[in-house]
Amino acid sequence: MRTALLVAALTAAAVVVVAPSASAATAYHVDCAATTGGNGTQSSPWNSLDQVNATTFGPGDQLLFKRGATCTGRLIGTGSGTASAPIRVGAYGTGTARPVINGAGALSAVYLKDVSHWTLNDLRVTNPSGTRAERNGVRVETASADAKAGIVIDGLEVDNVAGWGDKTGTNAAWFSRSSGIMVLGAATAGPINGISIVNNHVHDTGGGGIKISNKPSAYHTSVRIADNRIISAGGDGIVVHGSDAPLVERNRADNLGGGAYPFVAGNFAGMWPINSRNPVFQFNEVTRSYPSIFDSTAWDCDGGIVGTCTYQYNFSAGNAGGFHLGCQTCTSFPNYKAKEVIRYNVSQDDCRAAWVSGSNGPVELHNNTFYCAGNPIDFTLPNGTGATTSIRNNIFVAAHGSFPTAAGVTYDNNLYWGGVTPPSGDTNAVTGDPALAYPGGSGSGFNSVDGYKLRTGSPALGAGAVLAGAGSRDYFGAAVPKADGTVNIGADNGSGVGAHTYPNLKAAFNNTGISKDVNPAIGGFSLSGRSYSSDALAAAGFKTGPVTANGVTFQWTQQYYGFPDNVKAAGQKITLSGSGTAVAFLGAAGYGTQSGTGTVTYTDGTTSTYTLSFTDWWASSPIAGNQVAATLAYHNKAPTTYNNPATGRDEQDVRLFQTSVPITAGKAVASITLPNVGGPLAGAGLHVFAMTVV
Repeated sequence: MRTALLVAALTAAAVVVVAPSASAATAYHVDCAATTGGNGTQSSPWNSLDQVNATTFGPGDQLLFKRGATCTGRLIGTGSGTASAPIRVGAYGTGTARPVINGAGALSAVYLKDVSHWTLNDLRVTNPSGTRAERNGVRVETASADAKAGIVIDGLEVDNVAGWGDKTGTNAAWFSRSSGIMVLGAATAGPINGISIVNNHVHDTGGGGIKISNKPSAYHTSVRIADNRIISAGGDGIVVHGSDAPLVERNRADNLGGGAYPFVAGNFAGMWPINSRNPVFQFNEVTRSYPSIFDSTAWDCDGGIVGTCTYQYNFSAGNAGGFHLGCQTCTSFPNYKAKEVIRYNVSQDDCRAAWVSGSNGPVELHNNTFYCAGNPIDFTLPNGTGATTSIRNNIFVAAHGSFPTAAGVTYDNNLYWGGVTPPSGDTNAVTGDPALAYPGGSGSGFNSVDGYKLRTGSPALGAGAVLAGAGSRDYFGAAVPKADGTVNIGADNGSGVGAHTYPNLKAAFNNTGISKDVNPAIGGFSLSGRSYSSDALAAAGFKTGPVTANGVTFQWTQQYYGFPDNVKAAGQKITLSGSGTAVAFLGAAGYGTQSGTGTVTYTDGTTSTYTLSFTDWWASSPIAGNQVAATLAYHNKAPTTYNNPATGRDEQDVRLFQTSVPITAGKAVASITLPNVGGPLAGAGLHVFAMTVV
């Protein structure tokens, strides 16, 4: 009897031990290159998405795809994890190639619907098709009424998604639901608490990069979109819809509207919220957006915003629509007249600096640095009954443009230079060169924002007003106010930096003299926004790398058209090495033949002077000492129809010229100081695209 009871007890104990093991987290392996489908172990992996999609996953499970293998079809995740034991989708195996999920034209390549606590990591997700439609790379959807939580999309490459590019017409709604990464909520669905989209590389995705689209029954919470690269997406960079206090930070978006599936029609913008509460966008970068009907700005505070829309510590450059759009009245959502706080941002050649109209919500535009080398600076601001627009402590550098004055618009303590006149209400205006370190500098092919620090002796140092609620830091991390209690004008609250010596010509680029034919609006060789065509230059042999003109070989470092690509000579000292008898230049003049004197410094400390002269780029024949390096049958200008780049082509031919200046034979060159002809802003002057010692 005792023996039977002991056996029964041991059997029961065995059941208690075995049961948890049976429900323990499991690692499932998938190798779609395997010839047969196994049981999901690493030694016998599944070989199809059908096996994956037939499985309901649970807390702590891992779904691991083999590196270097491609699964074609749609990955549909079923089941939920927990906060402490999320379901993780990732990679296994050796090598650096990510496993690929290729949707092959499905609605999405990866689909998570009504699930919680999923983490996607280290995959390449692609969804190409010869026909564009509503389409995503990754699609997370909430449709049921219960709340969800814990969606993490981290470290993916999402590319070549054939999403819809037309925000007009019958299928306009497809555009808002097309992007590389999408979170979509039905109006009656439960919200998601915890959306983290970080460290992803999204490129060539129709409709846009990353979107949270539509507001569910309540705001999503704990939303963070950070450290993503969005390159050549055919629409919006980042859109945040229906979220409470979303944080969008340290993302980079470039060449929006272009890529494999380009924007077609309607409007898009860089990074923006809609129908959300207290959104914050900080430390982001948006550059070179294509034209659309009206928008194409880097930033936009859109409809249905509650509380405060904050843009701080961001950089933008060369966007066809400019810097900021306040469009709270542009949608069917209610206009809650949210406050717009725009502070400590740097804007380069985004000369429609702000278009904020109709909302009459308070706007605080302070401590920003606006640098417009070519195009006029332009503002539209709320005014009239109920408007409170405060424009304080900003640097405005532009050759031309104006500032609106009206009831409800206040200017104070701004700095104006380059050709713009302070509005009459700015009684504490500062005028004069702000002595920016090296504005427009592009040492690595993209902008070096350190160029917008203030040099020692700048009139902007300590000249700003101390503002309540201004934040505790500037763009570069310096404290606000400084230890002595003062505040600078502009985005830099430091104590000033020394004079800058450029390590090479490319680092000194400060003018955007070349534009792509598909995006002509961002050129600025002249004050009217005209520029050389990159396509016409390429046809003439001027492509990235060595180019030879009249027997002299130059390095053509121009590559990312829409960023500065030449030096408008303003006395820059540039490191240059070599020995010979001359320095050869590729360049041209603007507004007639131009000439100026510069200095060559040799390694032994001696110097020699030279005179550099260039022919006007429109001239049909060169002046004495110049030779034609390239003749282009047309050039680009600002489009007459905003979103039709073909209207930005001018059939007037233009030329690039070559010349040389003598140097002391037998001595090694250490640096060259360019002439100071007309200053750095577009207008009369000399433009240098390349140089070399010969």
